[in-house]
Amino acid sequence: MERTVHASEKGMRLERFLRIHFPRLPSAAVLTKQGRLTVDGRRVRVADPLAAGQIVRIAEPATKPAPGPAAAGGPSEADRARLASMTLQTDDDILVLDKPTGLAVHAGSRTDDDLDRLLARFVDAEGHRPVLVHRLDKETSGLIVAARHPLEAARLGKAFSGRGVSKTYLAVVEGVPEGGEGVIRLALKKVETPRGGRMVVVDPAEPGALACESAWRVIEVREEGRCALVELSPLTGRQHQLRAHMSALGHPILGDRLYGRAGSAPRLMLHAWRLEVIDAGGRRRAFETPWPEAFEARPASLSPSK
Repeated sequence: MERTVHASEKGMRLERFLRIHFPRLPSAAVLTKQGRLTVDGRRVRVADPLAAGQIVRIAEPATKPAPGPAAAGGPSEADRARLASMTLQTDDDILVLDKPTGLAVHAGSRTDDDLDRLLARFVDAEGHRPVLVHRLDKETSGLIVAARHPLEAARLGKAFSGRGVSKTYLAVVEGVPEGGEGVIRLALKKVETPRGGRMVVVDPAEPGALACESAWRVIEVREEGRCALVELSPLTGRQHQLRAHMSALGHPILGDRLYGRAGSAPRLMLHAWRLEVIDAGGRRRAFETPWPEAFEARPASLSPSK
């Protein structure tokens, strides 16, 4: 089976592309290990960004795959309670969750517990499981959305890849950015380091550079100007975009061990707070998480969504 990368999916990571278009297949890492996954006829890394027009092909397995977590018996009572504690809203199409900090979204080498693995146990009567259509960093808390069936996964996946979704984050940053508000337009590129990949600011003309835009607004100055609560809106959706942009602005997010100072806060002070999407019926729907306790008292100037 194969799928051509749409123009709106340019820059999407291969692993995310597979979760959207082939939600019932094994993970990208498993398919790569089995030698079944190629892009334009070549084997690639699962974290590589895709280009428009590329053909992602998955070969049939040589043998019947072993049953996954869902086939092994479905969710336990503990699984159900855990998912219920995160669930903000749900219907026939989507599942809206409030992810806690410290929970990885997808499997990785440094964790054996992740949200995708939990959702894989919740298979419905038609054989569909909730599929995450975007991602949050492990240490980022807040809103994340899963589609309940493949058609909705494909629709929402394209919306998140383009600009069909409005996302608002809260962050506590070092110092106070001058001017009160602005838009950061700096191209980013992923580089590998001994600790893993990170995004760096590069010339937009450099090969592999990704155009990135992030809007910011100061909500409240705290601790006599030593830090500030800011509202962040990614106008593009790149990995670590907000973290890298705020660091480049000279105001890294507190608790960011990769782009800021280790020990500046007990956790990464970044929270996915609001989300607006267009549902399958064409209606605009807005979601908002409860105010995060780690961010202290909610400022009166920060009104809830309507």
